[in-house]
Amino acid sequence: MDTYFIERKLYPNVDFYSGVIYKAMGFPTDMFVVLFAIPRTAGWLAHWNEYLDDSENKIIRPRQNYVGSGPRNYVGLEGRPEKNFYMDAARTDYAKRNEVSRQQ
Repeated sequence: MDTYFIERKLYPNVDFYSGVIYKAMGFPTDMFVVLFAIPRTAGWLAHWNEYLDDSENKIIRPRQNYVGSGPRNYVGLEGRPEKNFYMDAARTDYAKRNEVSRQQ
């Protein structure tokens, strides 16, 4: 293991090294989350398939009961106060950089 991590007692998971490889391959960092999720999908589907095949369903954690907020009154859109705010989060860093480069 790299001495950088050993000295700092850091133990990176496989995503750290995968990210380095994805970067070297030219993938934008905005795509890393998707690229990390794609191979995991096979594992998630395998777990789900095993769960369906197991008659006693022992391989999945027991269901968790949500005990958060109780019922609340619903207010329709027309009854809510209007809020004006800029939704910047919907745009990726890649889209923002492209917009800035087009303006120059």
